[in-house]
Amino acid sequence: MSRALKIRKQIDSIIDDEVLVADMKILPSNYNFEIPKTIWKIRDTKSTLVALQFPEGLLMYSCLIADILSKHTGCETIIMGDVTYGACCVDDYTARSLGCNLLVHYGHSCLVPIQDTAGIQMLYIFC
Repeated sequence: MSRALKIRKQIDSIIDDEVLVADMKILPSNYNFEIPKTIWKIRDTKSTLVALQFPEGLLMYSCLIADILSKHTGCETIIMGDVTYGACCVDDYTARSLGCNLLVHYGHSCLVPIQDTAGIQMLYIFC
């Protein structure tokens, strides 16, 4: 079985969690925050401190998402909403200096290559 297929099966099992489905109903349906994929990434990387970087327009959902991720993974979250040069700026330096294992960047991005964010795992979510 390929790595991609294994990952897809793991994400599908997360999607089937009835408690998670109920928890996600509070989020607006016109955005795809990819919560199951994010939960998979947190578990796969064994991340315990996760930075969630939001552009200004999505900050209103940040606490809801942080609560869902913490509830379903046991991780602690730090919400980063202080991007001053545009929503596409990935703030891996701040996340790393705060001791985060994973940075989840929401919104559009200039796609800084993941290998260029040394010292921290990255996940891009294009809402």
